[in-house]
Amino acid sequence: MSAAVVTFPPSPSAHAPTRHRVAYRCEATARNLSGRREVLLATYRAATPRLAARWLRAEAQRLARLLAPEPSAPCLRGAPLVPTAANALRPDYYLLVWAGDDNRYDDALRTLCAGNAYVLAVTDYDARYSVRVYPLPVQRAPQTPALAGCFPCVPVGAGRQPPRRRGRHAVR
Repeated sequence: MSAAVVTFPPSPSAHAPTRHRVAYRCEATARNLSGRREVLLATYRAATPRLAARWLRAEAQRLARLLAPEPSAPCLRGAPLVPTAANALRPDYYLLVWAGDDNRYDDALRTLCAGNAYVLAVTDYDARYSVRVYPLPVQRAPQTPALAGCFPCVPVGAGRQPPRRRGRHAVR
């Protein structure tokens, strides 16, 4: 007679599911249309998808302001300004529309929460501007911040230097 060994899979509550820790790499780039040269305009590393989506929205607004500054901006003083045609490419317009649309923001947030990359790209006459966010695997666990107003427990006098003596015969 042989003994039969029956094994059951552990219950779902026995082990907590291991989630892969990720951070989010956020970057804004400008690339010429031939694709030979790319310039990194801004970077940010977000800890959560919501922070990454917020950065995406803020960076789209900032990039739009840089692409089409107000005519009264100090950097344009004395510059000859020429009106553009009505059908001219306006990448700043598309960036501002995207940043102002809550549905598109929610779509970006859902995409990032699913672990996928999100790219917002607009094209001008001579460049392609991209605002990208993609997940990165993280090696170590995130650090828990200290509570506001709480100081770490350090023994009294630890790390303090003894008082300096002012001469050969210091008075105590």
